[in-house]
Amino acid sequence: MTTAGFGGLLAAFGAFCYALSSVSIAKSSQSVQGRGNDVLISVLMTAVVSGALWLLLGPTMPELGLGALIGAAYFVAAGVLGNVVGRLTLFRSVELAGAIETGFIRRLIPVFAALLAFFLLGEVITTPVVIAFFLVTSGVVIMMSRASVKSASDLAVGDPDPREKNKGRAMAVASAAGYGGSFVSRKLAMQTLPDPLAGVFIGAMTGLMWFAVSWVFRFKSRNALSWRIQRPSGWQLLAGSSMTVGQVALFFSLMFTDVTVVAIMSSIEMFFAAWLAGHIFKTERRPGPRFYLSSALAATGVTLLALAPRFG
Repeated sequence: MTTAGFGGLLAAFGAFCYALSSVSIAKSSQSVQGRGNDVLISVLMTAVVSGALWLLLGPTMPELGLGALIGAAYFVAAGVLGNVVGRLTLFRSVELAGAIETGFIRRLIPVFAALLAFFLLGEVITTPVVIAFFLVTSGVVIMMSRASVKSASDLAVGDPDPREKNKGRAMAVASAAGYGGSFVSRKLAMQTLPDPLAGVFIGAMTGLMWFAVSWVFRFKSRNALSWRIQRPSGWQLLAGSSMTVGQVALFFSLMFTDVTVVAIMSSIEMFFAAWLAGHIFKTERRPGPRFYLSSALAATGVTLLALAPRFG
């Protein structure tokens, strides 16, 4: 297997981890235990794990030159886009629209990432990437059409308020934009500071700093702040840990292949989420035949991306 193919497999594993996290968020939102701490817990876990891995496995710290500072600045930007914008909107979208539909809309991540990588990184969008993008997008369109039909009929059986679901969909678009931008920012960072573990840690610390500053302004008294921070539930811990592993996997995948490939490979998160939510955790209705058709299209696209570097 080529290094680019290995990078694609890492991205696919990261997609599974994010799907597991989304379903765990949905389960957590059904309980009031520790509710509201989900994003903070996930960012804190990312900081702890990535910091430990960085100390144990990370390369020697580079000299504090201009290149390292530029790389760190891009990692900070990736932290704002991914850990703040991307995660906050992701968690809220799953609560309002569900894990499966959030996964649908977040397939815009490759669109944002590819456009930004084309303009900022000068990456070439090759024929296999275009074909794979078409196959994955076709699967998304098929599932989206199914979702639109169901959402109209589901109103009679007490599904969530359509206005709330629309808010969740808007949050998913914002999450896609945030994560798409973070892909490109991480790639720019690793051109001058090629240390993915340091990148995850810097991004997570950026998120923690944002939460610390925002909470100072939101909660004026110590009692209000202590009320806000509660013991996390098991689902919150699973959501945070799986998201942490997924982010580390995506960071490492960028060392082996292009931003566009990583973004498209990670798009199969939607199908993992549908399978987990419908068949394993049963947080949403079990997908029908269209799900399997769209999954086959996406799997074909992913396989093409994994094999394309070998023949390129």
